[in-house]
Amino acid sequence: MSKSVSRLQRAKKVAQKVVHGNFMKTNIPAGMASPGPPLGPMLGQKNINIAQFCKDFNERTKDIKEGIPMPCRVTVRPDRSYELIITNPPSTYFLKQAAGASKGAANSGKEKAGEVSLKHIYEIALIKSKEIGRASCRERV
Repeated sequence: MSKSVSRLQRAKKVAQKVVHGNFMKTNIPAGMASPGPPLGPMLGQKNINIAQFCKDFNERTKDIKEGIPMPCRVTVRPDRSYELIITNPPSTYFLKQAAGASKGAANSGKEKAGEVSLKHIYEIALIKSKEIGRASCRERV
């Protein structure tokens, strides 16, 4: 009985394939994509040519200030090609820049990391609204 059970378990392990999703989200600093960790292993799991991806990403972000975190969505096709969508930096990046803070507050209800004017918030909303496809900030409010 135990031999047949162990054979079934081995057969079950062979039959189960690990299927990775064909979609990946990550934040990569502009112009700084490199094949090393953490980006290299993530791309390697999806069977993407790492050197080609880094070259493509760095080429597309060459006009942006180096080091700005760029949210990316990568869709992997079965032939190992990919579609790379790069969006605007996250709102937290813009808020930290406007406040002049290097990082956020450690205790978020008790500490202040900095102050941001209404003009800064309006500018950030304009940048983010272009990403969503809205014409003006008045439509968002």
